[in-house]
This record gives sequence, C-alpha cells and structure tokens, in this order.
Amino acid sequence: MKVRIVVPILLCIILLCGTVLPVIAGADEGEAVLDLETLEIVSIIINGVQVEFEAPAVLFNATTYVPIYYFSMAFGADYVTQYEGTAIVEAPGLRIYATVGDPFLSANGRYLHVPHLCREINGQIYVPVRPLAYAFGAGLVWNRYSRTVSVVQLGGPIKHGNYFYDEMDVFWMSRIISAEARGEPLIGQIAVGNVVMNRVASEMYPNTVHGVIFDRRHGIQFTPAHSGAINRTPYRANIVAAKLALEGADVVGDSLFFSSSRIRCWASRNRPFNSRIGNHNFFD
Repeated sequence: MKVRIVVPILLCIILLCGTVLPVIAGADEGEAVLDLETLEIVSIIINGVQVEFEAPAVLFNATTYVPIYYFSMAFGADYVTQYEGTAIVEAPGLRIYATVGDPFLSANGRYLHVPHLCREINGQIYVPVRPLAYAFGAGLVWNRYSRTVSVVQLGGPIKHGNYFYDEMDVFWMSRIISAEARGEPLIGQIAVGNVVMNRVASEMYPNTVHGVIFDRRHGIQFTPAHSGAINRTPYRANIVAAKLALEGADVVGDSLFFSSSRIRCWASRNRPFNSRIGNHNFFD
C-alpha cells in the first residue's frame, strides 16, 4: 500500500460517524457485483495521510465505498480474510463480518445499515466507508469538490452489542417484527421497527419499545400484542431487523403507521402516504 503525507485534517470539523448515518428509502435490488471501470474514484485520507489502495475507493449511489481489506489493514487490523463472498476483519477489540449482498455490516455483535448493500468489485469486497469507519471508532468528512474522504481515529472500536442493546428492547422489537412482518423482505421488517422507534420518539406515544407495542390508550395499536401472536419465537432475520432499527437504520422516514396493503384503514384515510414495502403501506 502506497502512502504520502498531506496537510493535517482540522479535527474540529470531524463528525462522529454514529450520529450521521444516512436516511434512505431502501436497499438496492439486484446484482451486488459492480464494474470498477464505470465508477468514479475517490481519494482517502486517514489520520492526515493520503493512502492509495491497490483497489481504489469509489463512489456508488452517492456513497463512498472502500475495499474492506485495504481500509481495515490501514486502520491496524491484525488480518482480514475473504472467502465465498464474506470478509472477516480481526482488529484489537473488534471483529467485523461483511457479506456481499447483505444490507448491513456486523461489528462486535452490532448491526450497521448498508442501504446499497455490501458489494464485490474486481474480486474485492467493498462496503460504505461511513459504517466501517464508525466500527473502528473513527469520524470522517466528505469534500465533494476534491472528491476526498478524510478519516480520523477518535476513539476505540465500537461498543459490543452485549453492552449496547437493551435486552428487553431487542426481545420485544424482534417479536413484534416477527408477528407483523416475518414474511416480508428485511427492509420491510426494518420498516416495522422504524414505526415503533418513531412512536418511542413521539410525544403522542409511550417512550419505551414495550410501552409502544402494548399501548391501548387510543385502542389496540398492534394486534399481535393482544392476540398472543407476539409470543412466537422470532427468526434470526427478525432479530437482525430489530437491532438494525434500534441502531437507527431508517427506511420509512417519519412514518407512525402501517397496515396491510389489502386493507383500507384509518391511517390510509387520514395520514399522508409514505411508501409501500412488500405487503405493507406506511403512513406519516
């Protein structure tokens, strides 16, 4: 890997990655393998040093993607393995998994949203720089004029999921997602979790995941919470979707309501339509 020194970065403008994960409408469909020749190359600066990876960083869907191998090694990883479309990063205090086609990274048992999927380019596994830097405890700034991403180490690696997630929040969130959307694509499951989290943040509803799910102040809000369907054991995908929603993955913006697309409900008559995902309509 070639490097050259550049002017030090102004740390005062660095934004911590965890606070600026992008808000998007959904994940890409289709092939997760890209052609390098069709993509714009992006410059990367790490801790004041411009790095030139053997596989360059690129811009795809307005998102900077980096080769996980070269970026992780530049951040002090002990080793990175790639096998059958999955990359495993081992670094001090950190383990990352990234699989081509997945809309997330797994880092220390946490799930970080990758809206446009983990990708393969010329045999290398590529992921968006923002969640990857966040996993390493770094912040970044994007300069759209020079097409440069400046990354600076701000602290230690991401806190482990065993200490980050509230056990009961995961328990109830995964079960309401399972009951309402277990047959939906992952993005549809995340969307149900988004509605729950939007209500937690709203003054109109209880301020806990459990409180929102079992809320009856204005009538039953989530039928499975009172029919018993919520007690079914969730699938692994439901748990992943729950953790993504708790991390802040956002696929339906400010939506507070959803319903089956086959049913004309109160929300469909009274609230602005947001989007349709799978068999559900979402309303703000």
